[in-house]
Amino acid sequence: MGYLFLSLALICGATKGFFGKKISGYAENTKSAVLLNLIRMLLCIVFSFAVMLFSSDIGYLSFDINIILISAISGIGTAFFVVSWLLAVRKSAYMMLDVFLMLGTLVPIITGYLIYSEPIAMRQIVGFALLLVAVLTMCSYNNTVKEKLSIGSVLLLISCGFANGIASASQKLFVNVFPETPISIFNLYTYVFASIVLSLFFVFASGKEQVKFNGNASKRAYVFICIMAMALSLHSYFSTMAASHLDSMRLYPLSQGASLIISTLMASLFFKEKLTSKAVIGIATAFIALLVINL
Repeated sequence: MGYLFLSLALICGATKGFFGKKISGYAENTKSAVLLNLIRMLLCIVFSFAVMLFSSDIGYLSFDINIILISAISGIGTAFFVVSWLLAVRKSAYMMLDVFLMLGTLVPIITGYLIYSEPIAMRQIVGFALLLVAVLTMCSYNNTVKEKLSIGSVLLLISCGFANGIASASQKLFVNVFPETPISIFNLYTYVFASIVLSLFFVFASGKEQVKFNGNASKRAYVFICIMAMALSLHSYFSTMAASHLDSMRLYPLSQGASLIISTLMASLFFKEKLTSKAVIGIATAFIALLVINL
C-alpha cells in the first residue's frame, strides 16, 4: 500500500510542479510570490477541511498540544519551502530544485534512523550515493542550460531543500506518535500554521513592496493557484499515508528520485530546457539508484 500511496503523491506532486513553474514568472517581486502562496495555503485549509468532512474525521479534531506542536513544525517548514520554491524556480533551471530537494531527504532519513531506529542497509547507502552522483550530473547539466548559479541562488535552493526535509520529518513524526489520528487533522493544522507564517511574512518581511504581477496574468495565476492547492493537499495527504507504511530510507529518496526524473522530462517536454547527454546519464543513474535502494 505504501508504494500505491507514494505513486498517487507523485502524480499530485508533478501536477503541482507543472503549474508552479507556469506561475513562477507571474509574481514580479517577493511580496507577490508570498501572496500567491498565502492564497494557496488558505485554499489548502478549505480542501483539507473538506477531506476531513468527507472522511468523517471531524470527531477526531482536538487541541492536543503535541499534535499542534508537530503540525506547527510542519507548517513552518511548509511555509518556508513554498516561498523559497517559487523564488528559486524563477532563478534556476527547473530540475535544480529537485537536486536540492534530494539533499533535503537527509533530514527525515537521519531523524528516522536516530529517533525510530529505522534500519539502513549498506545497499541503500550505495543507492543514495548513486543518487548523489545523479545530483552532481544534473548540476553540471544545469550549467549547460543556464548560467552558473550565484551564491544567493545556491543558498535559496539549500533552504528550500532543508525546509522540505523538516516538513517531511514532521510527517514521519506524526504517523509514529499518533498512528490512530486521521492524517486529515495533521494536514489541516499544517496549513493553518503555514498560513499564519506566510501572513506574517507578507505583512512584516516584504518591506514597502507593492503586489505586482506580470501584465494581465493575475487572473490566470489565481486559477493555477487553485489547482496547485488541490494538488498540494492531495500530495501531502498521500505522502503522509505512505510515511505510515514505508521507512524513511525507502520513502524519501524514492519520492525525490522519481520527482527528479519526472521534473527533468517535464522541463524538456513543456519548458523547452534542452535534454543533453548529461541529463540522460543523470536520469539513468537516478533510476538505477532507486532500484538498488528498493531491492
